[in-house]
Amino acid sequence: MKKHGIVWICVLVAIVFLQSSVVRADSAQQEFARGEALLAKADFRGALQAFGSAARADRDNREYLQHYSLVRQVITLRQRLDAEKDAARWEYLARGLHAFYVGRGIYGEALELDRKVHARFNTASSAVMLAETQLAMNLNADAAEVLATLDASMATPSSRALLGIALARQGKLEQARRVAGTIELPENAGPGMSYNVGRLQAAIGSADAALGLLARCFESVPPSRLDGFKNHAKGCPEFAQLVSTSAFAKVLKTQSKVAESKCSGGSRCAGCPMRGKCSKSQGRP
Repeated sequence: MKKHGIVWICVLVAIVFLQSSVVRADSAQQEFARGEALLAKADFRGALQAFGSAARADRDNREYLQHYSLVRQVITLRQRLDAEKDAARWEYLARGLHAFYVGRGIYGEALELDRKVHARFNTASSAVMLAETQLAMNLNADAAEVLATLDASMATPSSRALLGIALARQGKLEQARRVAGTIELPENAGPGMSYNVGRLQAAIGSADAALGLLARCFESVPPSRLDGFKNHAKGCPEFAQLVSTSAFAKVLKTQSKVAESKCSGGSRCAGCPMRGKCSKSQGRP
């Protein structure tokens, strides 16, 4: 009897432990989901608290800790940006935050930041960054205005392409075609430039040119960023008429020809806003 009693006690303890683990896992998932929702609303402090709660409730889930660490770094970057006096470092921090905002779809924060960047520097690069955010928010007339007022000597293939896209979205196809006719893509064009010009070609109805440029983009983008470009292309309004075609499906199979380091998912570290921190960035909440 004593032996059976001990067995039953062990069983009951195991059941209680299992139920407790399930409750903690459910709580962690709920907190993580709450953190995602708060992050989408740009409530960074609230998101940090929720991700921290999720990480403490389930310490074996690395995703929870990674989200906590990333949001903590973003909060630090936002604070540093407000206090930074050096223009070059300020721009560096701003571009890192922009990448995070856009990557998470927090376009309201990206728009506010991009306007500050463009007002401060007024370069082709800042105009392109602002216009890309405006196009993502369907602020097409605003994007066209930003790019049309850019000094002609500063215009680049990307800025011209985005201007053409903004015009095409407003139904001004002839103007968009004229803009497309002025673009000369350099041999060493990066993936972003090839992608934008490809979008413009799709917008004005030049399907073959658009698909060729899309394939060129995929070949020249680092492998870790390839899926991001492909997913964007599948949801991009300019490629909407091509998505269901076999030619588009074939282009989607294009693989990257770029080698990249394993540590950061990039071909080099210079452009990473978290440079020097990647191996030590995960702190305990």
